[in-house]
Amino acid sequence: MKSTHTFSVSFFLKKDKAKNGKAPLFARITVDGTFTDISTKQRVDTSAWNQGKQMLSGNGMEEVMIREKMRLLINDLNNAYNDLRHENKGVNAESIKARTDGRDNDQCSLIFLMNYHNTELASLIEPGTLKNYFSTERFLQEFLIRKKNVKDIYLDKIDNKFITDFGIYMLNRVPDKGQKPCGNNTLMKHMERFKKVFGVALKNGWTMNQPFLHFERKIIHKDRDCLEIEELNRIRAVDGLKSGQLIVRDLFMFCCLTGLAYCDLISLTKNHLVKDSAGEYWIEMIRQKNRNFSQHKFHVLLLPEALEIIERYTNSQFAKENGAVFPSFSNQTVNRYLKIIARAANVTKIVTFHLARHTFATTVTLENGVPMESVSHMLGHASIRTTQIYSKVKKKKVFNDMKTLRQKLNLTY
Repeated sequence: MKSTHTFSVSFFLKKDKAKNGKAPLFARITVDGTFTDISTKQRVDTSAWNQGKQMLSGNGMEEVMIREKMRLLINDLNNAYNDLRHENKGVNAESIKARTDGRDNDQCSLIFLMNYHNTELASLIEPGTLKNYFSTERFLQEFLIRKKNVKDIYLDKIDNKFITDFGIYMLNRVPDKGQKPCGNNTLMKHMERFKKVFGVALKNGWTMNQPFLHFERKIIHKDRDCLEIEELNRIRAVDGLKSGQLIVRDLFMFCCLTGLAYCDLISLTKNHLVKDSAGEYWIEMIRQKNRNFSQHKFHVLLLPEALEIIERYTNSQFAKENGAVFPSFSNQTVNRYLKIIARAANVTKIVTFHLARHTFATTVTLENGVPMESVSHMLGHASIRTTQIYSKVKKKKVFNDMKTLRQKLNLTY
C-alpha cells in the first residue's frame, strides 16, 4: 500500500547571496512539514522575480531558459516523489532531493553522508564535538584509500566486515608525527560517531542497510586520575609564577572547587551567580556540552575559597569589557601553563585542565562524604552512571573505613 504525504515544491531567491542585482534561485522541497533546499544552479535578476506568483518576468533567451529549467526540475521532483511512494521507500524531503540528484539508496555514498552530517547538521553540534566528527571522517577517507583502494563507497556496500576491517586498520595504524596510537577506547569513540552518522542515513531513508546491527561497544574502564589534597595544596602554594600562569592557577583551583569544565568556566558570567535567601552564592547554569538537547540546569554551592577567587577578578578590565567572570585562554595555552605549574609544585601526575573536574568529583566531594546523587547534579550529568566513571574509591578512603571498622571490632571484643 502506497503511503500518503503532503508534498510541495516552491522557488525562492537567496538574496543574501546576490551579486550585481542577481541572486541564486533555489527550489524548496517540503514533505509533511519538513523541508530541504536544492539549487537550480541559476542566478536570477531580483527585480524580475515575483515571489508571490512564483514567476520570472521577461522574454529574453536567459529568462526562457530559466523557466524551462524550473519546469524540468519540478517534473524531476514529482517523479522522484512518485517513484519513492511506489517503491515503498522512505519518502521525505532529503530522499526526494537525493533521488533527483542521483544519490539515493545504493547511490548514496559514505563521503557524501559524512560531509552532509559535518556541514548541514553542524549547527546542532558543539564545536568541540564536531571537531571529533571531522577526525572520524578523515580516518574513514584514509582507510578507503589505503586499504580498499577507493575514494568512496556506497552505503549499501558497507557491512560488518567493513566495520571490522576499519577497526583493525585503526588499531594497527602508524600514527602521524605528534599523534598518539589509537587505543581501544579511542577506536570505540570513532565507531560510535560512525554509527551515529550512519543513523542519519537510515532516518532520511537513504539506505535500509544496518551494518552496526551486531556491533558491540567495548569500552575498557580505567581509573580516572585526580589530585590528592596534598598535591592541591602544593599547587596552591607555588611561588614565582608569571601573571598568565597565576591566572591559570586560579582558574584551575576554581574548577577543583566547583567541578566546572573549561568550556563552562570561560562562559561563566555574573548572571550565573545566584544568591539565595540564606545569603549563600551558587553557580546556576546549563552545561555548554548539553545545551542543544537539554535545558536542565546544574547548581554548585560556592565554597569560601571559590568566592575569594571570583572576588579577585571582579574589577578586572577583561570582566568589565566582556561580562565574563574570568579571563580566558586557549585550551592549549592553559594546559601548557599547567605543566609548568605542576612541575614547580613537584606534582608528577599529568595535569590537564579536565583533571580539575575529576578532582572535584573524587577528592573534594565524594571522599568527604558528599552523596553521589549530589555530585552528579553539580557536575551536570544526565545519568549517575557517568558520575560513577569519574569517581573512584582510593586507598585513603578504604583505610579510613577499615580504621573505623577496627575500632568497632576492638570495642566488641
